[in-house]
Amino acid sequence: MNGTKSILLAGIGTAGSTIAREIRDAFDGNLRTIMCDTDAATAQMCEPFVLLGGNRLAGRGAGGDIVAGRMAAEESISAIDSHLDGVRIAVIVTTLGGGTGGGATLETVKHLARKGIPSIVFATVPFTFEGDDRQRHARSVMRMIEDAANASFFIPLNDLAAETDNMKEAFDIARARLETGITFFWRLLEKPGYLRLDAERLRNILSRAGHGRFAAVETSGENRAREALDRLLSSPAVSGGTGTVRAILCGILAGDDLRLSEVGIVAGGLRKAFSEPMRFDLATVNDEESFGGRIAAVAMLFESTPEESSGNKPKSVLSGSGQKNDRFVKSEATIWHGENMDEPTYLRKGISLGF
Repeated sequence: MNGTKSILLAGIGTAGSTIAREIRDAFDGNLRTIMCDTDAATAQMCEPFVLLGGNRLAGRGAGGDIVAGRMAAEESISAIDSHLDGVRIAVIVTTLGGGTGGGATLETVKHLARKGIPSIVFATVPFTFEGDDRQRHARSVMRMIEDAANASFFIPLNDLAAETDNMKEAFDIARARLETGITFFWRLLEKPGYLRLDAERLRNILSRAGHGRFAAVETSGENRAREALDRLLSSPAVSGGTGTVRAILCGILAGDDLRLSEVGIVAGGLRKAFSEPMRFDLATVNDEESFGGRIAAVAMLFESTPEESSGNKPKSVLSGSGQKNDRFVKSEATIWHGENMDEPTYLRKGISLGF
C-alpha cells in the first residue's frame, strides 16, 4: 500500500475544512482528505464532504455552541467510515473557539480510536483580541482532546502570526507554517531523504506521542542551517514550553544541495538545547522542486505530563483496542455554555487563590 495514502487529512468545522483544503491544494492535490462540518455550505468549497448532524441542525451549523457540535458529531460521525479504508494515521486540523471545531473534533478522535486509528490533532487557538468567550471555549475542550488524541498540538494564532501586524500577512504566515508542519508527514513518506522514517515507524512514534508543540521555519543563504536552528530555538513553541521534553521528532527538508554539516547543525543544536534524557528521531526529506536552494526545519517536541514528571501516574498511550486507559475513559465531561463544569470554579474563572 502507498504509505502516503494510509494517512488521512481531516478538516473539522468550516475553518478547519478550509485549512485542510488549502493544504491539500498547496500539496498539488495529492493528499487523501475529508472535510466534516455542521454547515452544509462548506460542501460548496470542500470535498469530499461529510455533513454532521443533518437531522439535528439541518445543515445550518452549530452556531458557536460546543454542545451542539458535539451532539451533531455523535449522531453522524459514522458517516466517515466509508473514507477510512486503509487509513493507518489520521491528521486532524481544526480551529477551537467555535461550536463545530470544539465539539466535533473530540467525537471524531474518539471514533477513530474505536477504529484503532491513531489521531494527530493540529488545533489553532483564537487570537486574544477575539474575546474571552472564544478563549474560554477553546480552553474548555483542549484537555479533553489532549486526553483522547494520540498526539495533539494546540497552536496559538498569536504565536504563529507574531512577526507582522498586517492581517493578511499574519494569516499567510500562520497558514504557511501549519502547511509545512502538517505536510511534513506526507513528505517524509513520499520524498524521503537519506535518513528515512517508514510509515509504520512514523505511526509508532505518533501513536504514543501525547501533548506536543511544534515549530517550522524556512531559510536560505550560506548560513541557512544556523539561521534555521536559531529561529527554531527562539520560536515560542520551542522556547515557551513548561513541561519536560521527553521526545523530539526533527525533520529537515531540502533539495539536492543538503549538506551533512547542515544536518549536524540543526539536529545537534536541537538536542543540545534540552539537557534531559529523551527520545530523538530524525528524518530528512529530499524535495528539490519545493526546497531547492532553501532549507526547512520542523521540530515537534512532546512533553511529559506533570504526573509523569513527578513519577506518579504515567500518561496512558494507545492500547491494542485503540482506547486510552484514562481514569474517566467511560465518563463524559459536563459541558455547559462552553465551560467544562468538571473543572474547579477557580480554574474555569481564572481566580487566583493567593498561593
